Order: sequence, then C-alpha cells, then structure tokens
Amino acid sequence: MYSTRGIDTIATITELRSNTTELVDHASEIERGIMIQKNNEPYAVLISYDLYLQLLDEREAAQTAD
Repeated sequence: MYSTRGIDTIATITELRSNTTELVDHASEIERGIMIQKNNEPYAVLISYDLYLQLLDEREAAQTAD
C-alpha cells in the first residue's frame, strides 16, 4: 500500500479526463493536492499554482542553505 500523506483527495486518471475542470477548480481551493491514480497506483499530484510556487520557493531556499 502507498502513503496518502499530504493528500486531500484521490481521483483516477479516467476521472481526470472526464472532470478536468472540476478537479482543477477543487485543487485551487484546497491546501493540499489531489492524487491522480493510474492502474490503482499513484501517478501524479494536482496542486494549485499558489502551492506550487510555495513548494518551489521552499525548495530553492533549502538548496541555497546547503
């Protein structure tokens, strides 16, 4: 079994194809990501742009601290 740590919602790749707008809207409203599964395995995570920027800033800060 895989970890769903930090994930608010799980959707399949089929649901992503069928409900793209709804899932993107939902991702922009939540503080954590939506795990996208393919063949019942984690495949990708859909996150808001703001969360992406925050994670990018944190990663860059950690790299410069090294």
